[in-house]
Amino acid sequence: MPAVFILLRSLLIRLLGSRLAGSVAQFLRRSLSTGAAHLGAALRHVWDRVRSQESKEAVLGCVLCILNMHKKVEN
Repeated sequence: MPAVFILLRSLLIRLLGSRLAGSVAQFLRRSLSTGAAHLGAALRHVWDRVRSQESKEAVLGCVLCILNMHKKVEN
């Protein structure tokens, strides 16, 4: 009888863990999607306001630098 209880308990824990992990993953996907949409809108606004090609290249360089910051530095 105790073995059945332990088995049911472990199954319940796995089920709750997988549902929680799924909820967290879904929340992160939504948050990242919303953040990317806001960032995209802000970049479009800046891009439209900048007149010179030189300034546009500078903005693009900054964006690329920020996007590459997460990459691991190789020794």
